[in-house]
Amino acid sequence: MSPRSYQIDSTPLPDDPELLRRRIAELEHDALRMSRIARIFYVTHALAVAMQTAGDISEIHERVLTLITSELGYDRAVLAMIEPHDAVLTGWLCSTDGPGAHLQRMPHTERLPTDDETWPIVEALRRGTPMLITDQRPPTGDPHANELLALCCYAILPMVLLGQPLGVILVDNPLRGEPLTMDDLYTLQHVASHTAVLIGGIQAVVGRAQRLAVEEERSRIAMEIHDAISQQLYGITYTIGACIRQLPARPDAVREQLVYLLPQAQHAAQGLRRAIFDLWPDDLDAARFKEELSGYFEEIAPPPRPRLFLQVDGGFDRLPVVLRRQLYRIAQEVLNNVVKHAQAGQAKLTLLCQDGEVVMRIADNGQGFDPVHVLADRSNASHYGLSSMRERADALGGQIRIDSAPGSGTTLTVTLPLR
Repeated sequence: MSPRSYQIDSTPLPDDPELLRRRIAELEHDALRMSRIARIFYVTHALAVAMQTAGDISEIHERVLTLITSELGYDRAVLAMIEPHDAVLTGWLCSTDGPGAHLQRMPHTERLPTDDETWPIVEALRRGTPMLITDQRPPTGDPHANELLALCCYAILPMVLLGQPLGVILVDNPLRGEPLTMDDLYTLQHVASHTAVLIGGIQAVVGRAQRLAVEEERSRIAMEIHDAISQQLYGITYTIGACIRQLPARPDAVREQLVYLLPQAQHAAQGLRRAIFDLWPDDLDAARFKEELSGYFEEIAPPPRPRLFLQVDGGFDRLPVVLRRQLYRIAQEVLNNVVKHAQAGQAKLTLLCQDGEVVMRIADNGQGFDPVHVLADRSNASHYGLSSMRERADALGGQIRIDSAPGSGTTLTVTLPLR
């Protein structure tokens, strides 16, 4: 390895005290500027590592806050994200440095609106520029949130990407009481800017994956309609055409073929309804859940049909979309079994959200059955419906319980965890 050569500034220091002070001030300024550049390089490197190794956006949040407190040396950092559909700040996470340092959620400030620009936090987000608050102005107009945050001298750092606000970071030093400076603001805004790029990149990837999943699901539904429903409809129209040609010479043959066509048409209608349901937007609320189940029940149950009672907790609207859809699917299958096998006079569905889980119970006063025997008999059509329901519940970490006996009706209970 060849030796390196270094050039040392040999300019003699001036004899004039004023010039000497000016020269020292310039050197101190240069040292401060180099220190700032070094910190920015360090921040950039640390965030790049976080991008490569973090598993999801939540982990990015945690690493950014830990970087600000544990590695850059600030006492406290708080991060919140904007929920795009509701335009509120949510998902508040706080990191502290020093004794007992830890990450913690801040549940009491979960949903703060972003429509009042008199709030410093909203003003910074709308302008996309950082703010250094030194006059103890509270960050929001929500007294409870301000009390919880307890900010006096602090920095507001908006996370903005391509003009779109993603969230905000708040930083202060409540333990040491050391005020933040413009140099602090400069460094911290680099953290916020890089974080916005990281989060925006992950959101773009997730959004693309979701769009691809939607396209794949649409292709699957289109294939199902083409391969199953359209073929059934073609067979129905072909048979109807044959019936027309046989009238009025062979009415008995036509009647026999029409009797055969009726369940085929009903099956095609059910398949089409299922396909349409798969294309629904994510707006299956409690009212629509009951409306669709009632319509489905009337469709599959010929008069005189059993009476159907539906009681759905308002908490249903806050369930994840996947839970709502799977509960609907299971309820469909249960009601189908009630119509085909139970010979019941009535059925009642109750759905409650409580104690960290959702419980759906469907009870009928029909003839009942032996669950052990039915599940053991794989040739029994009911076996497949029950197995399908169990698979749906298992996929969501839940379970299904069947209470029934010949002559005693049937109660099916679905329990799913609210994770």
